[in-house]
Amino acid sequence: MENQGVCISLAYCPSTDDIVASFRPKVQTSNDIISTQPSLSPPPTVLGRGILGSHVHIKRVGGNCYQNVGSASANVNDVRMLKSAIIKIENCNPMFAYGDEFTRGLSLLELPSLKSVQSLKPHQHPILDVKYAASIGSGILGCISEDRLQLFAARPV
Repeated sequence: MENQGVCISLAYCPSTDDIVASFRPKVQTSNDIISTQPSLSPPPTVLGRGILGSHVHIKRVGGNCYQNVGSASANVNDVRMLKSAIIKIENCNPMFAYGDEFTRGLSLLELPSLKSVQSLKPHQHPILDVKYAASIGSGILGCISEDRLQLFAARPV
């Protein structure tokens, strides 16, 4: 995983042993020293923008062995930690939910393919947190930004 960049988020589902790690690129400074954060000297308008990163799906394949199942490009923030969750609903493939930095919406990717399933209604501000609470046969997916809380019912179709 060293070549992926800087890990900015980790989502785990204990019932399926699915893990999704999200990465942003490492930042090169003028001294060729690799840093995990942008320099503090750029003007405030430069910090907090969206950049191209990636999501890597990892799965436990027995005991303490893990396997990289796949990866996909992602819109992530260059400063903030990405907020994400893995959704598991009975009789359905797990899904990975995260706040997309460019669309400011909640994006859902199906596991293990990491193919986009749905983009939920965008916010005016970046999504600050994503949570999922499971119950028998369904669940609740929530996200929050500076000015909005959204809740979605997660159930099989």
